[in-house]
Amino acid sequence: MIRSLLSILAILAMASAFAPQQSNLVTRTTTSSTTKIYQLGGEPERKKLTRDSEPDEFFSTNTDKMSDEEKIPIAIAGLVGISLPFIAGLIALYAAK
Repeated sequence: MIRSLLSILAILAMASAFAPQQSNLVTRTTTSSTTKIYQLGGEPERKKLTRDSEPDEFFSTNTDKMSDEEKIPIAIAGLVGISLPFIAGLIALYAAK
C-alpha cells in the first residue's frame, strides 16, 4: 500500500517537472512609428526585396544557369555519395560471414 502510494507520488512529481511553469512576468514591447533609415548619401533605403520588385535573374542560382549536360556530374556525384555507404555496408556484412 505504502509502496504504491510512494510510486504514484513519484510519478506525479516527475510528470509535473515537465509541465511548463506559469510566468507572472509582464513584457513590454514598444514599437516606433515610422523610422526612416538613410544611407550616407541621404537617399532612403530600398523597399523590401520581393520577387515582383526584382528581375528574374536576381533569384537564379549558378546551377539554374547551367545546362543539363553540366548538371549531370553533380547528379551522379550525389547518387554515388548516397549509395556508397550502403554498398560498403553490404560488403562489410558479407565479409563478416
